[in-house]
Amino acid sequence: MWGVYVFAKFMTKFVQMIMRFHEVFKFSHLLKTVEMKKFFSVIALLLMVVFASIAQSVTISAGGSGNVQLPTLSNAQITNFTNPQVGMMVFDKTYNVVRVYNGTNWVCLTCTEQTFNTAQIANIKSFTLSMGTNNSYTASGMRDFKAADNAIGDVKTSLGGSSPNGFLLDNQEVIVFENTLSSTMQNLTTQEILRLVSQSQWSNPSIYNQPIDVVVRSDDANYIYLSREAGSFERREGSILGVKAFRFTNKIFTEKYASFITVTDRIIKNTTSINLLSGMSITNAESYNIISSSQWFVITNGVLTFPTGTNKPQHNYGIIYFLPKSSNLPTYRMRIFTHKASANTIAQYFDSNGNVINRTNYLDSYFTNVISSNVPFVLYLAGGTNLRSINAVRVPPPTAGTEE
Repeated sequence: MWGVYVFAKFMTKFVQMIMRFHEVFKFSHLLKTVEMKKFFSVIALLLMVVFASIAQSVTISAGGSGNVQLPTLSNAQITNFTNPQVGMMVFDKTYNVVRVYNGTNWVCLTCTEQTFNTAQIANIKSFTLSMGTNNSYTASGMRDFKAADNAIGDVKTSLGGSSPNGFLLDNQEVIVFENTLSSTMQNLTTQEILRLVSQSQWSNPSIYNQPIDVVVRSDDANYIYLSREAGSFERREGSILGVKAFRFTNKIFTEKYASFITVTDRIIKNTTSINLLSGMSITNAESYNIISSSQWFVITNGVLTFPTGTNKPQHNYGIIYFLPKSSNLPTYRMRIFTHKASANTIAQYFDSNGNVINRTNYLDSYFTNVISSNVPFVLYLAGGTNLRSINAVRVPPPTAGTEE
């Protein structure tokens, strides 16, 4: 619009100059010539086009001569722009986005929809996972985030004296830098952080799929845990205020096991069923999508069953996700593990009715060894930085059982 306005002013002045020239030098006879008639016809046509474009919106089609180049400015220049006019459009070269002024703010036209409500300054740890034998892992190099690591560790928003190196969005996604945040970044408000994140372009996606969890908080008495899927996430790269940043889609899930721990007390048969909704205290089944990661744990209308099959593995591990349809609801997850024991084992630990004879003896002498060899490990940060078996002390137990 700037270019159109300037062109209109120029053409108006140009015609006025021509008319004055005509009055001074009396060259009206020249207007009788074909060339001058054509010239003023062109001038009139141009003026009609220019003023029409000012009076109404113009659609510019991409391709060929229809392409236009917007004014290119840095984000700082746009922010400090003096008296911008409504409808002004510029290209923000800092974030590679198009912005238009709506009379109050510079609105980004090409940014993704903002889906987060909160942002917190955080100190973010990472580490390297190495896989060993028997489905075991070793965690090493627990430290402030480095891009070379392949797992996200603890995320602390209560900083104390630590140096923050990232942002935590809605307790879910992580934006992290390889160095301590500058004082400018540390003083950003929540809305400023969210705006910067939404304005940035996030590219070069990479996926990590390693079955390692980090327990970030626990309520051992009630078997409730908050777990971050440390080795399973999507990572993208971007830039915020000129500093390279990394964005992790790496959710935290609430795990509740108090209602399911008695599953280990009975033999699991093909007729066994478990009501997941009541166990998770979910009153409205329509509020969640419940998804199983394993074909051997089938969910129908919120009820879990255990199908049989000639090709069913001896050990079966899976995760059941409770994904809310509203952002106001919590996200649940539960780990589940079953195994098919020998007839001798069943006779040793279960009675003729399928009830466990001695639960402590069964767990300590038999099931502990089964789980340790077949279930992924958990990094329990509340008790240290060592990887521990999923059934170790203070590590959340999965809903687990022995199949007939």
